[in-house]
Amino acid sequence: MVEELREQIIDEAGLERGGGDTRRFFGLGPWQRLILALLLFANVALCGFMGLVMMGRVLPPF
Repeated sequence: MVEELREQIIDEAGLERGGGDTRRFFGLGPWQRLILALLLFANVALCGFMGLVMMGRVLPPF
């Protein structure tokens, strides 16, 4: 009975069966997500550094 309910929910929700990767982020592969995460980190770090320089909390070494 539980198996029938599980099958019905899977069919109604349109979920794929099997080991397919259903949790993809905008259809990106793992290496593309890594590059996106690295670019986001660099953007946040650069904006934070620029904010600290503008507030005078950090002086650039040049």
